[in-house]
Amino acid sequence: APAPSCAARDPGSGEDWIGSHNGWVSRDLPSTPSSPSTTPRRFGYDEPGRSLLVEWRDGGTSTIPFAALRQACPCALCRGEMGSPGRFQRDPILRAGEDELSDIQLVGNYGLKAIWVDGHDTGIYRFEQLRWLGDGGRP
Repeated sequence: APAPSCAARDPGSGEDWIGSHNGWVSRDLPSTPSSPSTTPRRFGYDEPGRSLLVEWRDGGTSTIPFAALRQACPCALCRGEMGSPGRFQRDPILRAGEDELSDIQLVGNYGLKAIWVDGHDTGIYRFEQLRWLGDGGRP
């Protein structure tokens, strides 16, 4: 079967990778002292499959649908804060375009930032949350 089409940004160089890369950013991420089960080796996204792809240092692979990723956004706007309900507490239904991923960026040694086509970009997904979502957890 042909490799999925992948478009992603190499967080180290800022260089765009567009084309067939077996769905992965073509660069290993630095090792961190955290658990291999929650430390990614590499990440990318599969546009036709509409999923984020994460390969973990323990050998596991996660495929997280864009819709599940957006609904799990950990930012205050989506989750709520200080007693105020968040976007998905008020209305759990995704609107057109809310689950269209534009880019992903590495944030320090602990997470990924998703940038959505609708402009939303304040959610930082900790690696532990991504592993949980990849193992079938749902918001």
